[in-house]
Amino acid sequence: MGDPPRHFLVQAPVPVMDVDGFNVTTIGIVLFAIASVLAGVFYPRLEEAGNGWWLWVCVSGFGLGLIGLAYCLHRRSRRRAGRWDRD
Repeated sequence: MGDPPRHFLVQAPVPVMDVDGFNVTTIGIVLFAIASVLAGVFYPRLEEAGNGWWLWVCVSGFGLGLIGLAYCLHRRSRRRAGRWDRD
């Protein structure tokens, strides 16, 4: 029927830097921890401005990050054990 379609854009074969997401998750947890401390220090000001909920957003981000970190550690251990079938 003819020639195959020509692709003008070809993606370079770039290796993945953080396969299991551990580094990104850890950085996020640290940032949410810092934000939680700052929001706790400035809580009276935030409450006056009607933004007291910011503290709870930071605390929730920290807590969810810990859950994500547990998932990343589990994923890393499965990859190292060779039991990896695309979670």
